[in-house]
Amino acid sequence: MSYGDDDVAIVRCSRGGYYKTRWVSLVSFKAVRLGPYRFQRCPVHRRWELASIVPESELTSAVINEAENYPASRLL
Repeated sequence: MSYGDDDVAIVRCSRGGYYKTRWVSLVSFKAVRLGPYRFQRCPVHRRWELASIVPESELTSAVINEAENYPASRLL
């Protein structure tokens, strides 16, 4: 699921933080893929955590606003 850019998704980390990240099917440059989850560095808590895509049905303006504070980083 993408929001805006084709490969950018809003995700929730295991501690409940929301941020944007690059999410490309079958490809991970800065994360370890574990099925529907990824083990990657969370910019909210500044530590490595599990993250998963937030379903569109759970996207509220508060979630989107929080994720906007942590935009997806560039790959190169």
